[in-house]
Amino acid sequence: MITYAPVLFVFIPILTSLLVFIIKKSISTYFVFIAQIGLIIVFALYIITLQKSPEISLLVFGGWDSRFAISFYNDRLSLTFIGMTLFITFTVLLYAYRKNQKENLFFFFLMFIEGVLLGLMQTNDLFNLFVFMELITLLTTILISYKKKGSAFKAAIYYLLVNSVGALAFLIGIIFIYYIYGTLNIQELIQTIDTHSQENIIKLAFVLMMAGITVKAALFPVHTWLPKAHAEARSCISALLSGLVVKAGLYLFIRIYLQMFSKADFNVSEVFFYIGVISAIIGIVFAVSQKDIKLILAYHTVSQIGIMMMGLSSANDLSYVGGLMHLLNHALFKSLLFLGAGIVIKRYQTRNIDKIRGVFKSMPMTAILLIVGILSISGAPLFNAFVSKSLIKYGFNDNWIKIVLFMIINIGTITSFVKFSQILFGPKTSTVGKMDVLQILALSILAIGCVIMGILYIPIGRLIFDVNLSSIHILNWKIWLEYLLYLAIGIILYLFVIKKDLSPLRFIRNTIISFESANYVFVIYIVFLTIFILFR
Repeated sequence: MITYAPVLFVFIPILTSLLVFIIKKSISTYFVFIAQIGLIIVFALYIITLQKSPEISLLVFGGWDSRFAISFYNDRLSLTFIGMTLFITFTVLLYAYRKNQKENLFFFFLMFIEGVLLGLMQTNDLFNLFVFMELITLLTTILISYKKKGSAFKAAIYYLLVNSVGALAFLIGIIFIYYIYGTLNIQELIQTIDTHSQENIIKLAFVLMMAGITVKAALFPVHTWLPKAHAEARSCISALLSGLVVKAGLYLFIRIYLQMFSKADFNVSEVFFYIGVISAIIGIVFAVSQKDIKLILAYHTVSQIGIMMMGLSSANDLSYVGGLMHLLNHALFKSLLFLGAGIVIKRYQTRNIDKIRGVFKSMPMTAILLIVGILSISGAPLFNAFVSKSLIKYGFNDNWIKIVLFMIINIGTITSFVKFSQILFGPKTSTVGKMDVLQILALSILAIGCVIMGILYIPIGRLIFDVNLSSIHILNWKIWLEYLLYLAIGIILYLFVIKKDLSPLRFIRNTIISFESANYVFVIYIVFLTIFILFR
């Protein structure tokens, strides 16, 4: 039974979604939690069994040769992503349950996309990877525009079109791979990719696949869909987008570039490092200029994805582990911030950050949980992002330029969340509605996760990443002094630059990038990567 756990990961949520949709009674929505508990149990049993019988990590369907058959493959990477998906989906379901208890269709889409995400993380052939990518795109489009009109519909269509263009590039790359190697099996390609990797058609395939992955991961310069989607989607969907959907793009980056093309020796790690740097800086610049609380968080997803890319693309093992760990940490604190923002927006009936004050006095529990999210994303010691950011930074110790860039990005993040934190202070104001216990519980689970990852990082590092993180010392006074210095600089920048809302900030805030412009940028990006790889 446990041998077929990978199949259960996909079909339990999908069958549950169909059951919820068919019954059409509010009581049927309880099935989503039964399914989540079942998935968690199966996941735990599968990991235990995998330790004893590693051969079950590959599941081949139909009795075909594994080179040509549909197959699922699980390793430490996929299991990490599966665990993250189960955790974040559970908190989103908990958060959304009371408000949407009678919305069977809403839970249908949430459970369906969970099953598709779990399929993406396990599939071992490139074509099914593409199929899962497209299913995620379609389901996300529906969730962005769910029961909304006008701007939400436009944002959903923008997301659909931009991601479809990226998927087309990815598909053409797959066709080139199959034409040369005669297989789409990822594990097989990992072993044989170097045999033809210097042929121009394979280099072009690499470029097209990386271009498609860059769109999915919302990296510069093809990140423009993400702020539009986050701004218009429900807060719980924004948490799902930021916590899981965007991470699927990074999963593809690791699986395709860092693993499948690992022997191809294209030497483009520095290119992706600086794409990460630019993404991080662009995200911060746009975030500090915003007045919409959700847009601030949305642009910081772009920024944090850039930080992850800086770590993942580094040849240094510490930075890579830091990037992977930051990916998990971001799923926790950004989901926490989006869900918390959703509560604040509902109670204050506005998303304008200048019109929200006194959250600490009006909604003390929500404010405390938001503070955990703010401290986490800003890299405060004792919270999760401090550990992952420290690992990324330690990998740059031999390169002062990278260290300076990383410092600038950290200061920018802190500055932005000094601005964000202004909603917490001020006199108590009247709000609409009452506290939802399930929503607070969902936020509390995420906040506890942020603290546990920030304190118990040594055993977690051994368990999840198989690395020793004892080199990180959270009680070192130099670490605290450095963070306080960054915080002081952030406060000064906010008071004397950001708070004044200078004309450059207003110009950035009002900048709109059309679909046509996004396509031009995408083509230029492909041309740049092609020239770099073919003619360097």
